[in-house]
Amino acid sequence: MNHYTSDDTLEKNMIKYAAAKSVPINGSFELLPLCNMNCKMCYVRLSREEMEQKGRLRTADEWLSLAGQMQKAGTLFLLLTGGEPLMYPDFKKLYLGLKKLGVYITVNTNGTLLNEEWADFFAANKPRRINMTLYGADEKAYTDLCRYPGGFEKTMNALKLLKERNVPVKINFSVTRANVSYLADIFRIGKELDMLVETDTYMIPAIKERGFPISEQSRLEPEQAAAARFEIMRYDRTPEMAHEYIDAVLKLIEENNNYPDGVSCLAGNCGFTVNWRGEMKPCVTFDEPAVSVFDVGFEEAWHQISQKTKEFRLNPQCVSCNLRVVCPVCVATAKLETDNYNGVPEYLCRYAKETVRLFREEQKKYKNESGGKSTVPAKEDEQ
Repeated sequence: MNHYTSDDTLEKNMIKYAAAKSVPINGSFELLPLCNMNCKMCYVRLSREEMEQKGRLRTADEWLSLAGQMQKAGTLFLLLTGGEPLMYPDFKKLYLGLKKLGVYITVNTNGTLLNEEWADFFAANKPRRINMTLYGADEKAYTDLCRYPGGFEKTMNALKLLKERNVPVKINFSVTRANVSYLADIFRIGKELDMLVETDTYMIPAIKERGFPISEQSRLEPEQAAAARFEIMRYDRTPEMAHEYIDAVLKLIEENNNYPDGVSCLAGNCGFTVNWRGEMKPCVTFDEPAVSVFDVGFEEAWHQISQKTKEFRLNPQCVSCNLRVVCPVCVATAKLETDNYNGVPEYLCRYAKETVRLFREEQKKYKNESGGKSTVPAKEDEQ
């Protein structure tokens, strides 16, 4: 749940302090599981019929009552997500109520519903940021991957409407088999609109594809995902910055550093999520612990979540692995990949190994071209 991103040292220090004190400074509300698109790799979306079989949507008043408790407990940053949050019936009422509480709001959206009326609303009531996902750079991507013809034009229009109104926007791009060929185009669009592009090459298994062989899933093969990660580095860094990054990463690998065996991100330390059914969890990738926050209250739910999250431990093999610096493994991803919180995910092992292989190959190339010598031995990794 890394929707909190900032270069502001004060804010980073606030997050660090909150984690040390177990203050829930960072949260998200998953308002609904409904979406006007039906992306193949989605791990949230339900049809209305499926949703009604599992529960009901919470009202804006229920969310605002919870938000009042949340604010008193120390929450400052909040993400509104879904599904597609702009489909939530009382979104504007909820949003304005949260603004009155002084919460810094980020909104996740696919952008296809964001017309001039919505753009004017956000211009008059600016969020901390809007994260808008691009799924490709033409209509074919939206038809094939999202099952939503016409989605690309609508999303591009939304980006332009927000830019015209000086609403802060970040473009998100999740890389899959169906859209990996659009990487250069996505960064081109970001540059043309002067918007930050954030990519994710590691996709957790889609909710309807879990248990399928990797070759039958929407996400890339691990080696393909690593290659995409390497390609992205060329787009969002200068060659000099990329080389410095590669050198730093490979140096860390050679040092065999020890990494935490517990949860070291925001989840359960200073961050939480509440899903549409009212279950508080450490983050969206956790199935458990889950506490009914509307039944027990925010403070008690946070106490239970925070305590239970601290009990999780990674597999010792992952703790001691010298590739952890490039591996997104955590107890939650281990569970999703292996059905065990302390499992060793084959997908992530392959992803990390290929990332390092590509880094070593690239380092050898630019060191040879410059006539210099590598500070890191160009050897194959064994872990």
